[in-house]
Amino acid sequence: MSSRPAADPGARERLLQAGLALARERGLKALTVRAVAAEAGANLGSFVHHFGTRDAFVAELIERWYAPMFGQLQDLARRPGDPLPALREALLEFVAWVARHRDFLALLLADAAAGEPAVRRFVATIEQRHPAVLLGLIAQAQDAGRLRRAEPLHQLMFLLASLALPVLVTRLMSGREIAPPGFVSRLTPLAVAPERIAERLDWALRGLAPDPEPRR
Repeated sequence: MSSRPAADPGARERLLQAGLALARERGLKALTVRAVAAEAGANLGSFVHHFGTRDAFVAELIERWYAPMFGQLQDLARRPGDPLPALREALLEFVAWVARHRDFLALLLADAAAGEPAVRRFVATIEQRHPAVLLGLIAQAQDAGRLRRAEPLHQLMFLLASLALPVLVTRLMSGREIAPPGFVSRLTPLAVAPERIAERLDWALRGLAPDPEPRR
């Protein structure tokens, strides 16, 4: 009587790594179970055993990609002390992540627009994710007298327009006949270089500082 072959203990991890590599090239909408299994050197039965369905696999893939950055922001929000340095560090961490993953983010937005179910579910929950952490830090900084009083969401819009929007805009312009290539090549380092992002952030935070108390 022949025994069943032992399950491949590394197949799950290989499938996730293969799926992420293919998604970065093609987007999640174009991801097929057969292509992922072939890339991972696994059979279709192994895929079904570990994930059940393509939709469940894509949902886990998104969470695996997103979770490290989100966890770092949550750790910063729990750090005791002055909330303004924590807010600054959290914003730098988030925008650096956007800069590193700007190509995949562009594909992800296209997948959401194309109706990929797992991506749409992820986007539908985004309000409770990193924006909630950043808004909480802004509120804490206001309460501590480190930022002027204003609607936290409005301040977050201002900060991300200064920091992340240039990163995404230069990504959209790159390789397209939207603007002169020479202009885009000069603009991109200003948008994505970490020291330039930090410089813009410091300008923005100074602009949001509370007005000095009038002298008596």
